[in-house]
Amino acid sequence: MIGLPHQPAASEPPSSSQHSIVTMDGREGRIGNAFACERCRKHKVRCVPSETAGICQRCQKARVECIEHVARRRPTKPRTVVQTPSRVAEMEKKLDKLSAIVTATPTPNPAHSASLPPVTTVPSQAAPERTHRNSTPGPVAPSPSVQAPPKPTFLPNPASTPESALTFWESINDTISGLGRLDPVIRSISVIHMQLLLESYWNMVDFFPFVSLPKETFCRDLLQQRPILMFSVLTAASYDSSLLQLTLSREFRKVVMVKIMNGEKSLDLLQGLLVFIAWHHHYMDTQAVSVHMLLQLCIGIAGDLGLDNIPASHATEDARNREAKRAYLGCYYLSSNIAILEPGRTRGLVYSRTLRNYASELSAAWEHKTDPVLPALIDTCQFMEDVEETFSARVGQALVAKSQVKRLNDRWESLRNASRNLPNDYSKCDAVLDGELLIVAETLHWMQMSARMHLYRSSASLEFPSQENPSWASGFQLSLRVTHLRSVEQFLDNGVLLNSSQYEFLSIVDWLNLISGLTALGKLALHSTALPGWDAADLQISRTFDHFRDRLSSQLPYPRDGQEHHEGVFERFRRVTAIMKMALKTVGGRGSPTGSTFEITSSSRQAVSILHDLPPLQPNGVANGNESLPAPWKVNPSFDMSSSSFHWKFLMGTV
Repeated sequence: MIGLPHQPAASEPPSSSQHSIVTMDGREGRIGNAFACERCRKHKVRCVPSETAGICQRCQKARVECIEHVARRRPTKPRTVVQTPSRVAEMEKKLDKLSAIVTATPTPNPAHSASLPPVTTVPSQAAPERTHRNSTPGPVAPSPSVQAPPKPTFLPNPASTPESALTFWESINDTISGLGRLDPVIRSISVIHMQLLLESYWNMVDFFPFVSLPKETFCRDLLQQRPILMFSVLTAASYDSSLLQLTLSREFRKVVMVKIMNGEKSLDLLQGLLVFIAWHHHYMDTQAVSVHMLLQLCIGIAGDLGLDNIPASHATEDARNREAKRAYLGCYYLSSNIAILEPGRTRGLVYSRTLRNYASELSAAWEHKTDPVLPALIDTCQFMEDVEETFSARVGQALVAKSQVKRLNDRWESLRNASRNLPNDYSKCDAVLDGELLIVAETLHWMQMSARMHLYRSSASLEFPSQENPSWASGFQLSLRVTHLRSVEQFLDNGVLLNSSQYEFLSIVDWLNLISGLTALGKLALHSTALPGWDAADLQISRTFDHFRDRLSSQLPYPRDGQEHHEGVFERFRRVTAIMKMALKTVGGRGSPTGSTFEITSSSRQAVSILHDLPPLQPNGVANGNESLPAPWKVNPSFDMSSSSFHWKFLMGTV
């Protein structure tokens, strides 16, 4: 219908032609000029009904359809509830009743609290039962059957954990404010997730016992007191998710760079850097700062903090001083082992009596289960430093070399014998794992086996000029090379004894030693100099490499939760060692005099190309069908296993 254009004045009674709206409570409501047609409303003119029903005068004159406007009633304001005296009295009675129920609830007896079963229901489930016992009988609502999940026992105050995590990430975000916002991937890490990663770190620290944390440590305490150390622990322990770990490592580098540029020097920063370096092979980045530079930062911070001159320990020594001593030992441990792989690089930190005293003091205090192995680890590092200095000159006299090899071998035997009692010592304190063999003792054994491998690798590389040495020098050199091969096999035999999960805990030192052992086999097979009596084919070095490579590849963990798109440290190991395996298919010696993988030895003892049936190639008009093809490392120099930088290329996946 079409309504009138205007409502009558207040003094005029409404006519029968005018419309009104009756509300639910019988009152009439006005809706203004709501009955004008759509065309008149659009042109903002008065809508006058015509004699014909359903059409106004303007629409009739224009000969168009008159569309009725659908009125929309304005919502009425909600009525306020008036608290009548009777309603107030009723509420007071309910409050008095609830107060009487709470007062009548008996207080639990502490003597019987130990015998009570654990409460696993939420408080709302127990409230109806108490009301039923202490009030008048009446209908009781049925208790829900779904139980709440048990609360985690490792968080003493779960209610405060979300705020702690938020505060931590906000502080990190403020630190790198000049470099952009914090990646949202890591802002979603909850405190419960952080605590689980911290518990994983407690297993990892057995392979790097220089930043130990007590088992009663909670992540909320580290978030407030040692944020950088907690950040590095999260990075190192998140190996289950490659995306999360790479994101954490990238953001950690930003935070450390800002703090160092601001001149910050603290034990928290030093410990965080040590943990970050110790498992750096999991998140190696070719575009980021190198391990050598990070290690130099650690040594510089340790020197500025005066960690090389901490007073001798006593019974009441502060735990902070013991942590500082462990951190200083960690700097030396990383510096000593990483420098061995590159003989030409200058050591950032050399052995001193202070290091040995620190290790002895920590071992005597025995604050953590890994402390007793610290003196043996430092002695082993000092032994390898002695080996490096003894054979720094690659040319020498055979007689002198023989006496030095005997001296160093005897010293290694004494180190090994002194550490054999460690498992027995641990068995007295019920800290034995995996069949009475402690992981920390096995870590020391791994380190000592790599030290012996380093001894014979260095001594076997010596050259003895024939005019200055006796006739037995050649035989002595052959024995050194064979002993080097056997030491590598013994080290790899020990390396395959770990279970699959323990390979994730290996520190960068152990992982580099493992790569060094396999690389040594490749160098002995492909790059060893000619020596009477030495034949890599007869010794079957390629088969030895295949054996250990296949065993390690089968035992190393595989990618989880859809991480196949990213090449992790273990997939990188399988890929690079597969290339090495192909290069060792036909080694030098009787198998291939020129070292080419495309040549074999015929029955007439002559080298024949396996491509001899193919017609000679004619590139640029020059016949080269009779030329031997180059070895893989000659085509791709990055694959040269004799290079001192091959280990780092292996780690970064640039091979």
